[in-house]
Formats: sequence, structure tokens, C-alpha cells
Amino acid sequence: MRKQLAEIREIDRYLLQEMTAPVRLVFQARMLVAPALREKVRYQRKALQLLFWLAREEKRAQLDIVFQRLMKEDHFHQSITSIFK
Repeated sequence: MRKQLAEIREIDRYLLQEMTAPVRLVFQARMLVAPALREKVRYQRKALQLLFWLAREEKRAQLDIVFQRLMKEDHFHQSITSIFK
């Protein structure tokens, strides 16, 4: 299990561009000769994209709640609506 976790961390470091250039080149060479590693990187890239998308949606929902609360404040509401008149 530790080997799998280490591999996941290594792929994360690659995808998040946290590797030095030489280490990145070695990892890319390993992907060229190991189709299984290349496939794992592809799946992990999709998982990271989904996580980033979900986090962005969560932040958007939080900002919407803050905006709705602010719009209930008369002074803020008037200030914002006056900008767009």
C-alpha cells in the first residue's frame, strides 16, 4: 500500500508541477516506457480536474451566500445598484 501511496504522491507532484526539471524529465521518460504509469497519470489528472472544479463550485456558492447577505443591507444594495444605473 505504501508503494501505491508513494506513486500517487509522485504523480500529484508531476501534475502540480512541483518537480524539479531533471526529476520531471525522468518521470516523463518513465511514462514513455510504462503504459500503466501513463494511464495512472491520465486518471489522476482527471481526478484533480474534478477536485479543482468542485472546489471552485463550492467557493462560488459561498460567495453567492455572502453576496445575498450583503444585498440585504440597504446601504450596500444602494451603492451597488447605483454603479450600474
